[in-house]
Amino acid sequence: AEGLSYFNRQGWVHRDIKPDNFLVNDDGEVRLIDFALAQRSRRGLSRLLAMKGKVQGTRSYMSPEQIRGGALDARSDVYAFGCTLHELISGKPPFTGATANELLQKHIRSTPPALEASNKNITAEFAQLVRRALSKDPDKRPETVDEFRVNKVFKVPPQPPKEMLDKEQ
Repeated sequence: AEGLSYFNRQGWVHRDIKPDNFLVNDDGEVRLIDFALAQRSRRGLSRLLAMKGKVQGTRSYMSPEQIRGGALDARSDVYAFGCTLHELISGKPPFTGATANELLQKHIRSTPPALEASNKNITAEFAQLVRRALSKDPDKRPETVDEFRVNKVFKVPPQPPKEMLDKEQ
């Protein structure tokens, strides 16, 4: 979240936040990659004109306003980050569809499944934060991903797979 937060504070929208665009090195450091679709966030009238009609991104992680070709700001990346966290914690994206159109319509109209139902170890506060990030209305989302950096995710810290523990000994 730190890299995305910095990027958004500099006035940029990534427009393609998804699990594949985060790399984890051997030390556990996470890096955000693939800035090919990134664009400057605009204010006022230039914001309304700048990104209209340019629908680009990965369907499973696109915000409703991105799907509609609307103007984007950091809250669109917050939505995609929420989709990414939902998938990382539950094992599947919040929405799926038999067709591309069905998937996109679910992003626009459907309520995401409760994260707590797929992972009993996450805190209620974190589940609520992801739910807010996935709000259809950008004004109801966190303005930045900074809230994710200070929120406790798990009730009990998860353990690495047994194979990794055996390898370290």
